[in-house]
Amino acid sequence: MKIINARAVVSLCLFAATAAPAAAQTIQDPYESARFQMGPVRFTPALQITSLGRDSNIFNEAENPKADTTAAIGPSVQLWIRPGGTRLSSHVGAQYLYFRQYDNQRAWNTAADGRWEVPLSRFTPYAEGSYINSKERVGYEIDSRSRRQDDMVGAGTEFRLTGTTKLVFGFRRFNAKYDEKESFVGEQLARALNRREDRSLVQFRYSITPLTTFLVEGELGRDRFEQANVRDSDTVKVMSGFQIKPLALISGKVTAGYRQFNPLASILPDYRGLAVNVDAAYISRGSTRYQVKVSRDVAYSFEPTRPYYGLLDMGLEVTQRLGPTWEAVGRGGRQVLNYRLLASSEVQAKSPNDRGYVAGAGVGYRPAETLRLGLDANYYTRKSELAGVRDYEGLRVFGSISYGIMQ
Repeated sequence: MKIINARAVVSLCLFAATAAPAAAQTIQDPYESARFQMGPVRFTPALQITSLGRDSNIFNEAENPKADTTAAIGPSVQLWIRPGGTRLSSHVGAQYLYFRQYDNQRAWNTAADGRWEVPLSRFTPYAEGSYINSKERVGYEIDSRSRRQDDMVGAGTEFRLTGTTKLVFGFRRFNAKYDEKESFVGEQLARALNRREDRSLVQFRYSITPLTTFLVEGELGRDRFEQANVRDSDTVKVMSGFQIKPLALISGKVTAGYRQFNPLASILPDYRGLAVNVDAAYISRGSTRYQVKVSRDVAYSFEPTRPYYGLLDMGLEVTQRLGPTWEAVGRGGRQVLNYRLLASSEVQAKSPNDRGYVAGAGVGYRPAETLRLGLDANYYTRKSELAGVRDYEGLRVFGSISYGIMQ
């Protein structure tokens, strides 16, 4: 499996560590900055309308693509409560997907997550959980909108060693379940991908400044599938990098490290190599914002002869402010799916690749700090080395409205 050049990631990590914070500003507690209060509950509601426009290929088809008018609309709310000196936070949202002609694609998506923390003198135990019920595309491989339910529960504790250093210990259990009726190109998705993932985490955190934290984390994983046991695996990941809060010159998270992915089936090759997770923004001279996303890791495939792939996902979005209320946006992205074949597979001796690309531009109008109107156009395409029928391209032209979210 190919390894990407890590120089850019290392450079970004070093720049993040030395980025000067905004000294005159302070970090605001989201509980204190909530927009509304009802008794002990503080909350910030939001409403988003996205994908309001035309999609030239709603099924990502190689031949005879179908076009339709689409929209996605949904409310959400963030909540904070401080019962008995503890901290409880939650986010709840729903979304309706609308298709004018192909009404069998219409669906409701719901999501909720929460976290409860108990601050003590040196320890801060926590419990967390999330639930998602959606009929959407997950990842870059499966082109059908498939009903899926994901849930996660976790627990752990933070241990404060000094005023600037912490240790975090945690455990998470994640369940992915496709509906039994869902299939794609003849493969039943529940049979191929329903699974349980367990993750044990230990993390060291050192606060370089009030805004910048250096971290080192280790993770042990255990994935077990309900039916497709050839995909069962154990994994080890060690990452280090920086987490920067939004008031710094750079904000976001930048980590890189080593991933060891060990399938239990001897006929499936393992993976040892670089893992990267970058989701960071940089603001230049107060008017240009660069949003960079890079992910390098392993993901499971639904296909029986190539059960997993290495995913390289890169994206850049540049936003240029045009006065106090207008902005221009340009974006581009590239994805590489490097499949790993079963040793017994005779489909192809060489591991095949799928490549996806997206390019787009748009304009935005911000009449208030919690309201944004946008108009965007994105061209997207995918090329597959293994099967030409999986190739496709399309154009999406859509508007969006976001209200209640700080812009």
